[in-house]
Amino acid sequence: MKSLKSLAVGIIAYFHIFTFAHFAAHAETVPPPWSPVVAKDGVVSVWGREYAFASNALPVGLKSAGHDLLAGPMRIVCTDAGGKELVWKKGGSWVQESDDESATVCAWQEADAVVADVTLRIEFDGMAKVSLALVPGAKGEGVEISRVWLEIPLSHERASLFSWYPVLDGPGDTGLENSGEIAGNLSWPFLSSVWIGDESAGLAWFCESGENFHPGDPKRVVEVLPGSKETVLRIRLSDKPIAKPDTWMFGLQATPVKPLPRKFNTNHTVHAPQMGAGILFKRPEVWWTAQRAFPDGKMDETLDAAARSGAKTVVFHEDWIPVQNNPTPNPDFKKIVDACHARGMKALVYLGYELSPLDPAWGENHAKWLVTGDDGNLVGGVAGGWFRQPGQRDYSVCYHSDAASVWLERAKKAYDSLVLDGFYLDGTILPRKCANERHGCGWRDGEGKLHVTYPIFAVRRMMRELYSFVESRGGRIDAHQSGCVCPATLAFVHSYWDGEQIAFRKDIRKNMSLGAFRAEFMGRNHGVPCEFLAYEKPGWSYDDALSITLLHDVMVRPCGFASVPRIAPVWKVFDDFGATEAEWTPYWENHVAVSPESVKASIYRRGENSLIVVSNVSPDKPASAVVALPDGASHAIDALAGRELEVVDGKVSLDIQPFRMVLIKAW
Repeated sequence: MKSLKSLAVGIIAYFHIFTFAHFAAHAETVPPPWSPVVAKDGVVSVWGREYAFASNALPVGLKSAGHDLLAGPMRIVCTDAGGKELVWKKGGSWVQESDDESATVCAWQEADAVVADVTLRIEFDGMAKVSLALVPGAKGEGVEISRVWLEIPLSHERASLFSWYPVLDGPGDTGLENSGEIAGNLSWPFLSSVWIGDESAGLAWFCESGENFHPGDPKRVVEVLPGSKETVLRIRLSDKPIAKPDTWMFGLQATPVKPLPRKFNTNHTVHAPQMGAGILFKRPEVWWTAQRAFPDGKMDETLDAAARSGAKTVVFHEDWIPVQNNPTPNPDFKKIVDACHARGMKALVYLGYELSPLDPAWGENHAKWLVTGDDGNLVGGVAGGWFRQPGQRDYSVCYHSDAASVWLERAKKAYDSLVLDGFYLDGTILPRKCANERHGCGWRDGEGKLHVTYPIFAVRRMMRELYSFVESRGGRIDAHQSGCVCPATLAFVHSYWDGEQIAFRKDIRKNMSLGAFRAEFMGRNHGVPCEFLAYEKPGWSYDDALSITLLHDVMVRPCGFASVPRIAPVWKVFDDFGATEAEWTPYWENHVAVSPESVKASIYRRGENSLIVVSNVSPDKPASAVVALPDGASHAIDALAGRELEVVDGKVSLDIQPFRMVLIKAW
């Protein structure tokens, strides 16, 4: 009897444990700062955005940041064999299922010859996974569909900037070709992601592969066609006869994906190892923990100096661990984390996108985990991987494989055992092109030729799990990426570091584009704050970069403790003014009168006080600038130089060299 009672108690206890664990796993499916999905009266609402549906297969309205992004309903354009456009005669939509995490909408449109059946799963961050299928209509037997286009008519006022991925490197490229201002018709081959928007909001279309795409011209798959009332984003799904049924999978996501944290620029992040074109010391040939952060071994003195200069967050690069991208730390790294914490600084550590032959998982898994190209070979060839100490050459891993789950469990264990404050992800969020069929990437055309895919949804799943874990511990995920602002993966980080793609180019000043910066590097129109990566070299310095970044409320992150004194004075000016609590007005809204044209000014306002960033963005011509101070200010100082500026009739005159800026404090 006693044994039966014990068994019953055990079963009840197990039930309670299971119930609690199950509840805990599902109680918070929507991590901060997002809110639950609400589906009501034909509108699916997520944080900051609304997707509206009606008698149409695709959204008829889309709002973000209080703006209407669409000029009209999204369109599916089909033509028959004679080139005549089919007329959609009826359609409808409804919410098939909904919970806090997502809402699934079923929608359809019908013409005589064809029916478009669509499902959209809209998740809490605004990502909509779309399945579009064309099937024969009631009178569709024998009717040939010769063209299928997806057209998204964007409000002309909301479609001034573009950014796309993957970067298509070519001779003479500047690293900025994939982002900029829309000044006329644009066309590209198949892209895995394209974003169109302005400085406050936008819309991304993305797709994992070109399978089932049949363009007449492979160089014109994605088009942007600006007009007086609407700017059309056109995706040429097919310019050739299709065999019904045919299906295309893609994604839509309005930005910003979440609210921008106001105090981000008070994190004062330093990337601990000196990096890039201005490396101040020879890289050690023998590995030891955090060798590039403390090349002289003076950890305490170095951290003390950084803390005195205002550094609050330290990022340790790959050499915090002996095996690339395997977060199993050397035992002595814990004392480095503790030393940061003792000085009031947070510690983030590097994780990336590679698999090392020194990793215990290499032997059994490298063939099925690594990225391979459409030729079946490792990307970059046998010697294409990254070489580091201790001697190893590390190769790109694809997170569409089982590597994702192994990597996640290792990362979580390291986070808790070291009491970390976050992760720095080197390229991890990029959906790298891959054709490794062993783990499900790649696709073959009718002739059996292998093509690459971009595992956006797999990377997104992995990043969502990591984000929920780190967010639950109050930590930060900082992602390094270049030339890719795909919101489907970018949503699940707290910040990003961008700019390396231009760091080794020539004539950076000449090629720097304000439009490209607003599209890719500003962060606020995507909902994720950005810091800029600058490698100092002849012709390009932190001072050059700051003249651009500060106009956009973006800081330059110092590379190496030795570089902290270069940025610390800027940190101090912004902190002393209280810029994160101020009202920010950028140069393109022209609230500060300034001349000549090459000089731009953005302003922070706190009561009667102003902090004005005045930059000469000319690559080679000095400027004699005249700045009209706002709000009747009669006093001004050069906040960095600490000198008083003469105010005459409410104006300040400045001589500014090319790609230099002045911080004016006025009252």
